[in-house]
Amino acid sequence: MRNKDKLLLVSVVLLLLYLVLSALVPGLVSPFGVAYNWLLDVSLVLGYLGAFIISLVGNATILFPFPYVGVAFILGGLRNELTTMFLFDPWVIGVVAGTGAMLGEMTGYFIGYGGGRLIDQNQTNSFKLFVDAHPKVTPFIVWFLAATPIPDDVLVVPLGAAHYSWWKVALPQLIGKSMFLTTIAWSGRIGLDFIGAILGSTNPLSILSRMIEVASVLLVIIAIYLLVSIDWTALIDKKAFEHQPLSSS
Repeated sequence: MRNKDKLLLVSVVLLLLYLVLSALVPGLVSPFGVAYNWLLDVSLVLGYLGAFIISLVGNATILFPFPYVGVAFILGGLRNELTTMFLFDPWVIGVVAGTGAMLGEMTGYFIGYGGGRLIDQNQTNSFKLFVDAHPKVTPFIVWFLAATPIPDDVLVVPLGAAHYSWWKVALPQLIGKSMFLTTIAWSGRIGLDFIGAILGSTNPLSILSRMIEVASVLLVIIAIYLLVSIDWTALIDKKAFEHQPLSSS
């Protein structure tokens, strides 16, 4: 069994174990609930600075899901309790948090750049060939992953190992992350009151809440697994085959 398959299996087993323990021990503390309350505290105390710091830290954690988007979402919908006016501008949140997220992702890039030997050499070489064969497509892929919830460490780290130009990673990352987190902040502006009403009426220790938590983390893990399973060599070979001139018979 390959290492990535083992990691996937272990992750699924641990999540199922957590779900079983939650059913057997109803009062078990939810790490996700603790993280949410912590993010809420950070949002209230630090505001824009909190969005920057948490986004930076959240994207500097290589292949480890960190709920940094929660700060942008919460800040987007926070109101003054007395005036009910919104406290923060979603556009500013998006740019500030996007900048922090980009800087955090560049940590993975420089880890790959300086420690490429820690990554499988065959995969690195294949990825470098793919980048060389698709110079115009690669920045678009970087932007696309940055502008979506899909984890992009599995792309940024190999780009560093392949010594791909840092600014061609940083610029699409900045644009993509800012767009993504601006969308998240506006989602908070529209939906935080609604989400808060639901959470307020739902027992966070219920098995339903635990199942939602497990499903969310599992989706992230599966996304990472699928991305690291990409066979870059096969993609290169396919591209080369498509552009091969037909031989005359």
